[in-house]
Amino acid sequence: MTSYAALTDEWLRGVVAAGFVPGVRARARSALEDLLEEFVAAVRAEPFDPAPGRRIGVELVDLRMSAPPVLGTTVHLLAGQLPALLGEQSRERVLALLENLSVGFVAAQRDLAVRAAEEMNRSEKIHWRAVQLDLQRRLQQALLHSPDTGLPNEQHLRKTLADLGGGRSGLLLLGLDQLDELADTLGDERRHRLLATIARRLRPLGILAHLAVDLFAVLVPGTTGPDDLIKVADQALQLLAAPFPIDGHDLHVTAHAGLVERPAAGTDPDGWLHDARLALRWARHDQLGPALFDPARADDERRRHHLAAEMPAALDRGEFTLHYQPLMRLSDRTVIGAEALARWPRPGAGLVMPLRFIPVAERTGLIRPLGRHLLEVACRRAAAGPGGLISVNLSPVQLRDPGLVASVADILHRTELPAARLQLEITETAEALQYRSVLTGLAALGVRLALDDFGTGYSSLAVLTTLPFAEAKLAAEFLLDTQRRDVLGHIIDACHALGMTVTAEGIETAEQERLLRELGCDHGQGYHLGRPQPTLSI
Repeated sequence: MTSYAALTDEWLRGVVAAGFVPGVRARARSALEDLLEEFVAAVRAEPFDPAPGRRIGVELVDLRMSAPPVLGTTVHLLAGQLPALLGEQSRERVLALLENLSVGFVAAQRDLAVRAAEEMNRSEKIHWRAVQLDLQRRLQQALLHSPDTGLPNEQHLRKTLADLGGGRSGLLLLGLDQLDELADTLGDERRHRLLATIARRLRPLGILAHLAVDLFAVLVPGTTGPDDLIKVADQALQLLAAPFPIDGHDLHVTAHAGLVERPAAGTDPDGWLHDARLALRWARHDQLGPALFDPARADDERRRHHLAAEMPAALDRGEFTLHYQPLMRLSDRTVIGAEALARWPRPGAGLVMPLRFIPVAERTGLIRPLGRHLLEVACRRAAAGPGGLISVNLSPVQLRDPGLVASVADILHRTELPAARLQLEITETAEALQYRSVLTGLAALGVRLALDDFGTGYSSLAVLTTLPFAEAKLAAEFLLDTQRRDVLGHIIDACHALGMTVTAEGIETAEQERLLRELGCDHGQGYHLGRPQPTLSI
């Protein structure tokens, strides 16, 4: 991202190119740096007042930076780059200040002309009016059009969206992949030609705008539903897939498309662009073609973001806790231990279940400190009990941690829980089973390893013979059809042949318990045998 110092340097180069050559370059740069600081302070001021912009325009003229192109350079640079530095929410303030700056600049020029009125003749006055009109035209061009392609820019698109009438419309964002890297190899001249060629191909699809170097927008009024916009998106991606001949070389551009299609009445430009950018992000993440904005997915993502933002502080406050579900030996219904299940009593939101917050913790990396905290709580609580087994889940993300084995050993040492009383459950996923050395290291501590959700299709019996699992926990799906007892029996027998005990999860009925006992299943858990409780009774 451009810095204020870099922006000041670019501003000075533009002023020099416009015809102003100061005696001392450092003094001119210092003056522009002061003006930029005044401009930024005015953007951030509360309450906001655009009047300082007029004073800055006057100061430019007083500094002899009064050539007409100076204004165009100033407006283009500050309008194009300050919102990226200060945040998109500052765009309206930046434009309002620039409008006042232009007024002050022109007014100061006019004052200079008035002071020399005796020297002017009628032809000079006509010329001055033409200069003013040209300044206004340049200002309008700089504010509402892309300097790379001359197409309407984001501000222009916002105005167009705000003026949409009734009916439905669609907005398509096309994000060009790795264009910055390609542009570095092409140079500025070829990059401009490439962008111009892209613009010519896309222009027939609708109202075309160029929002950033690598971002085009196509507004399609009069749609009858999402399918209309999806067809335009498919056509746009096909047009971009064809090679671009530049100086005898075929350049290839890849792109992703984010779509919003909805009634146009009461259009909020910020909402349209926000939702289209979100859909474009989904398209890049999913890699499944054009992505249409889905309010339900957006709400779900927003909730996950809120959870992710709250979780670090919640962990620091010790809000995450455990509930314990009994593990029962089926032959005589003796409780042999308990599985520790993560819970989050989120203040003001009730009890949050792990299916909601564990995936968020895995994506953000918080699963490592959270997992260590919950493992220590479970071990400490079990160490104070009479001697049963405590079973704790490990995320595949935790298995990537090179310090996991040492961390488990440290927790066992500090809580004084015998390693044989700790069972770590690893979900049967392709990723988890890759960490053979970690699994072997955990088993070497004397910890029992259980393969959770066994039978979901990621492992083979051949793989299991080489891994140190002592327990297989059958996926609850196996109990949904008790008529397939032969399949269930074969699985239990196979696990026994591999030297593993078998636990059935999700036992909900007496019939399921009876069947599993008859088939020789060792252990079981489920609501029929005992619900998770906040206290540990083993």
